[in-house]
Amino acid sequence: MKKIYLAAAAALCLGALMPAVPAAAEVTWGTCPPDPPYPPAAKGITCGKVTVPVDWSQPDGEKIEIFVSRSKARKKKIGTLITNPGGPGNPGATPVMMAGEEFPDEVLDSFDIIGFDPRGVGRSSGLECEAGPIEQPTTSKEFAALVATNRTLGQSCREKTGALFDHLDTGSVAQDVEAIRQALGEEKISFLGQSYGTLIGQQYAQLHPERLNSLVLDSVVDHSIKNPARLLRDGAAEAERALKKSLRTTVATLFARADQGTLTHKGKKVTPQMLTELLNGYLRVGGTPELDSSLKALATGKGEVRWLHSGGEIMFRATWCQDFSATFTNFTDYRTAMAEARKVAPYVRGNSQAINFVLGCQGWPAKVANPPAAHSFTGVPTLVASHTVDLATPHTWATRVHRRVPGSKLLTMEGTGHITYARMGLTAPKQCMNRKITGFLLTGKVTGTTCGN
Repeated sequence: MKKIYLAAAAALCLGALMPAVPAAAEVTWGTCPPDPPYPPAAKGITCGKVTVPVDWSQPDGEKIEIFVSRSKARKKKIGTLITNPGGPGNPGATPVMMAGEEFPDEVLDSFDIIGFDPRGVGRSSGLECEAGPIEQPTTSKEFAALVATNRTLGQSCREKTGALFDHLDTGSVAQDVEAIRQALGEEKISFLGQSYGTLIGQQYAQLHPERLNSLVLDSVVDHSIKNPARLLRDGAAEAERALKKSLRTTVATLFARADQGTLTHKGKKVTPQMLTELLNGYLRVGGTPELDSSLKALATGKGEVRWLHSGGEIMFRATWCQDFSATFTNFTDYRTAMAEARKVAPYVRGNSQAINFVLGCQGWPAKVANPPAAHSFTGVPTLVASHTVDLATPHTWATRVHRRVPGSKLLTMEGTGHITYARMGLTAPKQCMNRKITGFLLTGKVTGTTCGN
């Protein structure tokens, strides 16, 4: 009872920080505009816009537009499903514009499916700036240069974007979802969040639990993490779990050569950072024959290496840095945190995505508008889904969120990967996940806890 009471109190406090969402105008649906390089929207898909305030604490202030898309239920409608595929930075309206390729038939038949480009993304009022690759600092001078570069980049983004720059946090996006619900004229919705979209779902459920029929959190972000060192350790531990024992000797030898500056490929020096990124890129999808052949090519100097690089996408910084307290006070603290991460991942030496997220926030000028919080809510049928190993959103995050949400169900897909639910479920475990998650959306119930070979 105490846990439930505290969760309810937390929800009330969070709601108190935000004024009631003003009624949004009804959506005017029309033809979806072209969206190269994606194909045109499928037949029957319509698009529109919802107007929301830039700053939800000032509902009568400056406004922006949120782009939305709709696939109407093909048969008898049982509800409305709002979805978000994550990122942060993915244009969520696009999957719904290709709904027949993205969602199972039972969902297409039974729901009006709504996608939206979050604020700052795609065809919604956007962020105006670009970012390049992030280099890991190895000295205090390099760390200071990174901080200065990020600050300059962020200030430039703020000047070009305007007030929206400081309101790209997920708490604001959750309020945008409520505005979309009102504009649709729906009393209740279901919500499917995937990857970073699961944070939108959690925050919406905490703010407006009475408006949800069901909630699916697929590949879950844990917003309770309060410091960057924990983010680095969680990510590193998951990456280490993904590396096959049979590759460890090879990887250790390659890192030793990279440390000594003697590891090269086609005349180019291969740094430890490059090696970590290569490993993470392939391990994120469960490891592939290309990883084995690339490692062999590095070891022997013969053959091709297909390099995979994690990017420094600007929306990662613009949103992540407003949602998490990810800043180090100085280089010494950063170096200590990286050493701790390396202890839990002695072979892989870290998680490149976690490292890039954290490094991208050093010096970033926007405030943490949506501080870390252990979201909890009651009365919402909730399904938490995860791979047993997920480098982008570690399985431990899913278990933590599951434990915090009373009555939620945890469904685990055996193996390594990211995102468990999609129409194209070619493997038996994927087909199993599709059946169970679809069944949950239709009935609010799920049987079993795992999908495996």
